[in-house]
Amino acid sequence: MNTDHYRRLLEDRTPGIDIRTCESIVEGWDSHVLEVNGELIFRFPRWPNAARNVEKEIALLPLLAANLPVQVPKFDLVVRDRADGPVVFTGYDKIQGQPLSNATLQSPSKRRSLARDIGELLTALHRMAFEGLERTNVAPVTADGWRQHYRDSFDHARRDVFPLLGDDAQRAESAVWQGFLGDNDNFRFAPVLLHADLFPLHILCDNDEGTVVGIIDWAESRIGDPALDFTGLLSDIGEKFTSEVLDSYAENSDQGLMSRARFYARLLPNDQVSFGQTHGITDFVRTGLDDIESNARIK
Repeated sequence: MNTDHYRRLLEDRTPGIDIRTCESIVEGWDSHVLEVNGELIFRFPRWPNAARNVEKEIALLPLLAANLPVQVPKFDLVVRDRADGPVVFTGYDKIQGQPLSNATLQSPSKRRSLARDIGELLTALHRMAFEGLERTNVAPVTADGWRQHYRDSFDHARRDVFPLLGDDAQRAESAVWQGFLGDNDNFRFAPVLLHADLFPLHILCDNDEGTVVGIIDWAESRIGDPALDFTGLLSDIGEKFTSEVLDSYAENSDQGLMSRARFYARLLPNDQVSFGQTHGITDFVRTGLDDIESNARIK
């Protein structure tokens, strides 16, 4: 991670900040993140599309802060090359917490508390009214529109991903996609506002208290299937903890939610391949293809 490059950019554009310590903490798919003096966070979009998503975040975060029981970033600094130009970077006070980890979940009491907190914050998020979202570029979508999006994604996968797979993996992946898209029950959900990238890295916790203190990185937010917001937990922590979160999720009468979350988790390697193809990151393509092949071998 090129910390020096981003530090120089920060020094050039914000000379009033006294930088005593500067550390790269994440080189994400879309952003490079610096922590400065242990108390400030600066995010630098890596691609034009990522900068456009930051515009959505800027408008959305105040609405989230007013409706959620945990902290979200407050962009006190937004730097552009010109007034109407794309975002170069944003800055905000660090939310003091640690990403959700399996280590903290080893404590039964903290595990229960964290599952409850995540279930309750997802309830609050998914119950948010859509009024005001028109200013955020979060586009409305129906369940039918969601289905069409995944039909289009399936077409993209068949064109750009499947030819890179072995025959057995192609057949297995095609069956998974077709099974999901062909089942009307998968599209009976009521669309909600989503974080849409809710992996443990974005869930900040007080590990001593076993509580969730903040949710970060809202750039992928959209309206859609509530099951998508359980995908990161399912993928990185596992089904048992995800089920415990669902126990505190007020909308858990949706019997198909976990099944749909499994489908979205199954697609994560496809997303990695597509991202790698778009941005010329061959390691992403290779790793994603390996994971698809591995999933295809699981009965």
